[in-house]
Amino acid sequence: MSHEEHDTQAEINIKNDVEKHGWTVCLFEADTATPAFAYTIGLWKNFNHPELIAFGLPLDTMHAILNDAGDIIKAGNPLETAVDNFEILELHPVQFRQVDADNIPDYFGCAQWFYEYEAFPALQLFWTDKGGKFPWEPEFDEGYKLDQPFLDQKLDFKFFEYRNVAAFVARQIFKEGKPILRVLHNDDDGSWQFLTEDEAADADMMVVCLEEVVNRDQSVNELFNLPTGQTATREFVGAKWAREAIEAEE
Repeated sequence: MSHEEHDTQAEINIKNDVEKHGWTVCLFEADTATPAFAYTIGLWKNFNHPELIAFGLPLDTMHAILNDAGDIIKAGNPLETAVDNFEILELHPVQFRQVDADNIPDYFGCAQWFYEYEAFPALQLFWTDKGGKFPWEPEFDEGYKLDQPFLDQKLDFKFFEYRNVAAFVARQIFKEGKPILRVLHNDDDGSWQFLTEDEAADADMMVVCLEEVVNRDQSVNELFNLPTGQTATREFVGAKWAREAIEAEE
């Protein structure tokens, strides 16, 4: 049986689009954990150019601007990094910055599949606020602060939350070094709970900043995209997280 016969329809569509147009754009709607984002597949294969990713704009806008960028690349004009580009949006510049390789697995799942999990480069498209300021500029509008992650950096904190947002933690995790084995992202108020496997210990909670939890256990960063209404559990620190919907209390 050929490899193609194992592919899902979505995978077949990706292959067909890349073959026909040179690239395709994968679109992901916003949820309660992450903003909307979109990225290309095929630019590296067909034009030896890094793939592109954008965040926080309407899906149709990101689809259009990534295709416009693809047309520029296809015409033989590679995108420059860390300089203002006025060819993509009409009213404001954008900038492209190299995505750190450590951040590729967090967002480029379909592209990793397409490239058979071999390394490929990517650029992130950054847009400005209405005042023309980029996210790294001091005057950038705080209302858009969580819409664009800085994938050009190694991230010690991956959540689309403010670092000082309150989180509920079993006291023994901080006081006795118990491992974090269960995490809940509550649907009602969006709060985070970090628990052990001991029900008695989990009944004794304390409130800390979310950043403090991540600093204590960096592997918690893997749950940055856990939507509200879901829980994640693991057998031990370092094991793979298993995600499922939080069971409603009767």
